[in-house]
Amino acid sequence: MANRKMSLSMEGKETLDLLLEHIDCDRPFGVKLALAKGIANANGDDTPSIKNSTGKWTIPDNIIREDDYLLFKHLIINEIGSTIGDEEVDKSMILYIEYGLGIIKEEISNLSSLEDYRIKILE
Repeated sequence: MANRKMSLSMEGKETLDLLLEHIDCDRPFGVKLALAKGIANANGDDTPSIKNSTGKWTIPDNIIREDDYLLFKHLIINEIGSTIGDEEVDKSMILYIEYGLGIIKEEISNLSSLEDYRIKILE
C-alpha cells in the first residue's frame, strides 16, 4: 500500500522547500513530517481544509508507503473517528499535509535568529 499522486498547493510547496532548507533533509521526509505535524495538531472533528491557491505541485506516488502508509492511515482514521476507504485516505493525507505545512511555516517564521528548527521539532 502506498499513497497515490496528490497535488500540493504552490504555497505548500514553498513551505516544504523552506522546511527542507531549515532541517537539511530529503523531500519524502519533509512530506511525512508535515503530515505528522498536521495530524498531531488537528482538533478532532475539525477537518483541515485547503485554501484555494494558484498552481499545484504533484507529490509523486509511493512517497508514503508500506508501514508508514498504514501508520498514517490509522492515525487519520483515529483522528476522523470513522473508517474510510483508500481514496478518502489520500484526500485526507493532502489536507493534513497542507495543514501541517501551515503550522511549520508559522513556527519557522517565529524562530529567533539563534534558534534551530531541528530542535524546535523535538519540543
